[in-house]
Formats: sequence, structure tokens, C-alpha cells
Amino acid sequence: MIDYSNEIFNAVAKHLRSLYKGIQVKGEYVATPAKFPTVTIDEINNIPTELDSAKTNKFADVVYRVQVFSNKENGKRAEAREIYKAVDEKLMELGFFAKTYTSTPAIYNSEIYSITATYGGIIGEDGVVYRN
Repeated sequence: MIDYSNEIFNAVAKHLRSLYKGIQVKGEYVATPAKFPTVTIDEINNIPTELDSAKTNKFADVVYRVQVFSNKENGKRAEAREIYKAVDEKLMELGFFAKTYTSTPAIYNSEIYSITATYGGIIGEDGVVYRN
């Protein structure tokens, strides 16, 4: 398995913490966070794309799920979208591309606005990400 999930998480988390004082960034899925704003980033797919004759994995197709949560009394949608934009810019800089985007305001809890997105790419054993 080609695993650069910690490096990817740390790059995004460091970027977000430099922009938003007090933001919580987690490396796992949460249904509803205890603190706001919160961003979660977790790897949901890591599949070898091909094996060479030595049966070594040279590349993996990876997908990351990103969740952004805001419960700001006024402007929670705007805050969530601003944070999402910062995540998007960093993941694009790392070589990933957006695959899905869904906002879920008030489905279960009208006090919370959330955005869920997925990002994908092909990552080499050297950590280089290739868009496909």
C-alpha cells in the first residue's frame, strides 16, 4: 500500500490552522463535531492501479473525503464556503482534483451547515500526485 495520508492531512491541517485561529482539523470522519468550525480529512480509497512483474505497487488511486462544518449564528454558509475554498486550493496545489461537492444545510440540525467533498488523484510510490 502506498500511504501518504499523514503527509497530505498534515499539509492541509497546517494550512488551515495558519488561516483560521481555533479551527479543529481531524483526520477521521465525524457525523457532528463537538467544536466549530471543524474540518475532517480522511482517506476513503487507496487502490493499486497496476503491479509490475515484481508484483510491486508503483501507483495507487486515492480518494480523500473532506467535511467542513460551521455553526456560526450568522454567516455559517459563508464561513463553511470560505474554509472549503482554502482546503480546495491546498489540495489542488498538492495535485488532487475535486470529484464531488455537496452542501447539507439543515438536513438533521438547522444549527449546522456542512460541506462534503471528495478529491482524487493517482499517487506514486515517491509521493508525487498525478491528476488523471
